[in-house]
Amino acid sequence: MLIAYYHNMASNQKNNLNSETTSKNMNVGDKAPDFELLDTNQEVHRLSDNKEGLTILAFFPAAGSPVCTVEMCNFRDTLSSLKKENISILGISVDSPFANKVFAEHHNLNFPVLSDYNREVIEKYNVVMPSLGKLRDFKVAKRSIFIVDNNNDKIIYKWVSDNPLLEPNYEEIKTIIS
Repeated sequence: MLIAYYHNMASNQKNNLNSETTSKNMNVGDKAPDFELLDTNQEVHRLSDNKEGLTILAFFPAAGSPVCTVEMCNFRDTLSSLKKENISILGISVDSPFANKVFAEHHNLNFPVLSDYNREVIEKYNVVMPSLGKLRDFKVAKRSIFIVDNNNDKIIYKWVSDNPLLEPNYEEIKTIIS
């Protein structure tokens, strides 16, 4: 039943995608917009706090959904090797810090999961999914990956999916960060 719901959700997204937005499409080579978001303990995180190495911004639609769980756990499982290379991961969703806390603790996520509850950052990065399944006008993040070079604040990799069921290409990400 759950699989059917997500299949319908993906089908509905095709019909509901709306390219009208006031945000600029972010592309490789652009300066990554800074932000301030709360983590699961309601502590502020800024992209600009990361001064060296790379930061992976992993936007995801909904904490606790099957595909988001698999994606965040994949990042969790590779984080120990990434830390050695001065790479940090920030998970970002529009869920509240409270929902993100339950999600992060339940799955032992070892990186910050940030709440864009007011949807400002998904607007800045132009990764707004206008509806989630049958929840019309319920804006969430499109599943998206941006890799930012913290030395010059430039985006060096971008992947955005209109289909919430698609995961990023992890091998491609590993190639970019190695």
